[in-house]
Amino acid sequence: MTRVAHEANAWPPVDGAIDIRDEFRLLLLIAHTRIEPQQRELIQALVLKQLDWEFTLRKARSHGLIPLLYRTLKEYCADRVPSAVLQQLETDCITNTKRNLVLTTELIKVLRILESANISAVPYKGPALAALAYGDVTLRKFFDLDVVIRPQDVIPAKSLLISHGYQWRPMRGQVTGRNEARNIPIWHEYNFIHPDNNAMIDLHWRISPAYFPFNIDLNDIWQRLEPARLLDADIKVFPPEALLLFLCVHGSKDLWWRRIGWICDIAELLDSNPDLDWSYSLELATHSGAQRMLLLGLALARELLQAPLPENICNLIRLDRALQPLIQQVHHRLLNEHTIRYPVLEGQSFRISVRERLSDRIPTYRHLVKTLFSMVFIPNRKDHEVINLPGALSPLYYLVRPVRLAQKFWSRTFRHSNTTP
Repeated sequence: MTRVAHEANAWPPVDGAIDIRDEFRLLLLIAHTRIEPQQRELIQALVLKQLDWEFTLRKARSHGLIPLLYRTLKEYCADRVPSAVLQQLETDCITNTKRNLVLTTELIKVLRILESANISAVPYKGPALAALAYGDVTLRKFFDLDVVIRPQDVIPAKSLLISHGYQWRPMRGQVTGRNEARNIPIWHEYNFIHPDNNAMIDLHWRISPAYFPFNIDLNDIWQRLEPARLLDADIKVFPPEALLLFLCVHGSKDLWWRRIGWICDIAELLDSNPDLDWSYSLELATHSGAQRMLLLGLALARELLQAPLPENICNLIRLDRALQPLIQQVHHRLLNEHTIRYPVLEGQSFRISVRERLSDRIPTYRHLVKTLFSMVFIPNRKDHEVINLPGALSPLYYLVRPVRLAQKFWSRTFRHSNTTP
């Protein structure tokens, strides 16, 4: 057991500068639907240690790993885990299972509603990904339903969903009324919620927003849709080569790979598709300027979850010198609880670095400048609470805002310098 425990201390084989907590090592080991004998021994060795189970459960929830954690611990370590921990995990899993089944049923309903009006719709992430990659809709945590349609079907689909009781929640800046068509080239999704079960539906006509362009020919992919089974319903899904790329773009776009569960999605999709057409995935990624994002997702799945990759993919990962700093950044944020001091700057910097073409970086630069300008010069509610100016002097809030931010910045910098050894 000493030998096994020593091996557990070396998991995963990532940047040696990161001091990984045993709790994170456990989460990386259970982030699989298929546990190999060596992994099982490492898990059992870690469970014998004095783990902070409250921390483990909290992180498992935030990383979307509760179902996999419960299944693995119950099967291999039930007698070594505190009973209260297993009971809490069981409760969480029952809640997740019930919610997932409700959302899966809702997804099938939405697809049938759109199909009734000859609107082709393809589920993306959510229950469909759970069924395709994990083989079980209850083994993956998801919160909403993502459906992709063609741009020309957006407004008819919106009207159809509203007529069936779904409430459209326009985002700030989205146009309503007669000029609604202006939204299509600018935005990439509409958000809905059903009041009866609080199911949230995101209707996409592009995979990413305009400030993070991902220009891929969905019409070509539409010709390659594949049949799939979801509960007792027949549906159409994206081919795994395209879905793999979409997941890697999503991980780079949304909070830059903040969940281990997103990396687990990549590893499980690869495991369930051993005959993946790698040349097609690379072709899609190259033409859409997303090769670095694809390689980043694959590198994370290989290094953190030991996903096997073809040698030509490994060579491409090694050849892209910009990838290693990105990989290390994700490692630090995931496994060392790296504190994000300036989320806007760090997030946009990551999104810029993950693009290989200047033309794809320019919209993100513009978005960053626009966001920073609004943050620095546009007053908000907090500014009005700090200083109460009469109506005649309200334009002075445009000066109050940058002064208050400068004070906050210097105060934070001073505190950080005093706490840094």
